[in-house]
Amino acid sequence: MDTPWGLLADLNPDDRDLAYRILATDKHQVLEGSVVENTFDQLLEPLRGGQQKLIQLDVETIIVPNRNGSTEWAAFVWVRSTTDGLGRYLEALGKVAKVHFVVFREGDFWAWPLKAGKRSGDTVTLSALVRSIGNRNGRATEVDASIRDEDRQRAAVWGYLSTFYKGPALWERVVLMRIFINHGIQPYFFGTWNLDRICLYNDQLWMLEVKHKYPIRGKSLALGINDGELRMMDLATMAGIRTAYMIIVKPVWSKDVGSMYLHAELAKRERAAVIGVMMDRDRIDAVKSGKSGSSPIHTSIDGSKELKFKSIPVADFTFLGNFSENSSVIAGRIRAFLEGQPLPQVTDAQLRALKVG
Repeated sequence: MDTPWGLLADLNPDDRDLAYRILATDKHQVLEGSVVENTFDQLLEPLRGGQQKLIQLDVETIIVPNRNGSTEWAAFVWVRSTTDGLGRYLEALGKVAKVHFVVFREGDFWAWPLKAGKRSGDTVTLSALVRSIGNRNGRATEVDASIRDEDRQRAAVWGYLSTFYKGPALWERVVLMRIFINHGIQPYFFGTWNLDRICLYNDQLWMLEVKHKYPIRGKSLALGINDGELRMMDLATMAGIRTAYMIIVKPVWSKDVGSMYLHAELAKRERAAVIGVMMDRDRIDAVKSGKSGSSPIHTSIDGSKELKFKSIPVADFTFLGNFSENSSVIAGRIRAFLEGQPLPQVTDAQLRALKVG
């Protein structure tokens, strides 16, 4: 695969300055999102043991519009390692998308097609595959400088990611993922989405979608979900994958504050609420039927266009805890949430009371 820094196979995975330069081509919110997702994964750690353990599949899934074939969507599933539930997931995804199994080896991404979860074709480089089935010009999207705040990028990478991901892990777990999306797939398709955090829990496939945001103010508070994310939840539901949408609510209701306070400012961390809502068929349909809004251009992948979004009332969410609580306490509530046990609902007054400033 060719990249702006040379052939992927020739890049030095031990060069952390190169890793930063690659990551810094993304908007700062993407990097801050990686901090949030890693942080949330640590909250889930207590659920990974015991008889009814949560198994997180070691995969990255990218969904794109399918130009050819009988399905509307194509899926690229990068399988880092095999785990329980992988076969079920691939078979389920195959009900709603044309699935391509992707591996990284010998310095490049390789892929082959699946049918009903089974291999159904030859291995080719990912680059050759996307050129043959894509419908865009193959040029990577350039992210506007206005949404690449260097201070926030440095804080996310040098202040957290490079510390947490030691040795080759930063390259393998963070940098390669951005190359996979930004240079392997996105340049060849009009529309690129991912399915986050696919898990097996209690013999059920789940997508645990995690965001870091603040409420939309009005007579009643609400939280936004962009149309693309909602579409992916709809797709997962059609595949038989349940979706839990969980949010770490920012105590500062401003786009100008990133995620690093979660690890650097105790006073603010104590005021970050963890909340969740089950996005089942009824709720997805209800949200889809609601009024659409348009978010500012900084929310788009390149900072050049508005995104359409829907709103979910804060009152629809379940309270899972404050971020500063012991992880085992929050994990216990997430377990109860996934199992449908009664938990307190979030109120507008509760979030307003946690707001800073």
